[in-house]
Amino acid sequence: MEERNGLPPTTGSGQPQKKKKIDPRNIIIPVMGISLAVLGINNARLDKALKEDEEYISAEASRVFEYFGEKDVIYLNDPTYGDTWLAALTDVPRHEMDFDNVKAENGFKNYYIDGVKVNKTGIDVSYHQGDIDWEAVKADGVDFAMIRLGYRGYESGQINVDERFHEYAEGALDAGLDIGVYFYSQAVSAEEAVEEAEAVLSEIEGYEIMYPVVFDWEIVGDETARTNEVSADVLNECAAAFCNRIAKGGHIPMVYSVKRMALTKFDMSRLAGFDFWLAEYRDIPEYPYYFTMWQYASDGRVSGIEGDVDLNMSLVDYSKVKR
Repeated sequence: MEERNGLPPTTGSGQPQKKKKIDPRNIIIPVMGISLAVLGINNARLDKALKEDEEYISAEASRVFEYFGEKDVIYLNDPTYGDTWLAALTDVPRHEMDFDNVKAENGFKNYYIDGVKVNKTGIDVSYHQGDIDWEAVKADGVDFAMIRLGYRGYESGQINVDERFHEYAEGALDAGLDIGVYFYSQAVSAEEAVEEAEAVLSEIEGYEIMYPVVFDWEIVGDETARTNEVSADVLNECAAAFCNRIAKGGHIPMVYSVKRMALTKFDMSRLAGFDFWLAEYRDIPEYPYYFTMWQYASDGRVSGIEGDVDLNMSLVDYSKVKR
């Protein structure tokens, strides 16, 4: 029965109905059974989607039902629902950064442990940056560059190489910077993600790629985009397929995402075995899980580049990571 004027529903005698008490055990057990069944189906789909000789780094997805600390509840500001919250995943490592140790210096952010700077400073670029004086970039304190290798058209589905990728890669390496690459994916299946990874591996052959090779899948927001109907499950299959192929090619795979998408579209418990590059433009990121690279600004300024450029902090010196 519907409530009337804010009053509880009544019986035929006009007396308020007594609400029946629900034993939570009667709810939890069926829900757990359904969750395990869904998890088994998802894992089966993923196993089928990937090649037989590819190893998928799996982890069971589970939400916390008891909260033990501040980080167990993740707050988001939703454009429709306003302030919302998510329960943190129990099986994804949390970051252990003490943000009191982050200092703004000469236009960059640096992270210190016991007074020693432990991060590397980087930028990420695509053809939009135009002409780049890589010697000036290096002299300004930049250690590495993440260069867009290419992209898949969101309407055509065609794979394209960034028109300045090779120029940028050669210029950055000649100036003494370490480089990594990212691919702007619009894959709609694991098979397409593998195709993208194969294209990346072909283009970087012969280059010394010390930093990760990154899967960058983003929501376009255009009604003509072929990716509009890609489910979260398929997206995670795509990310895993791309990263596994890159790893087989001898490079370090990584997933890039903004905070909201990482928390609501990606399943980080399924992707926890891959390094993660977080994009969150705040003084202190709210993302609670472990990440190795942080894109903290989109309006940075660096000598040798005209206009804004993305700034990054890497908490790992990938040049020293054994392949």
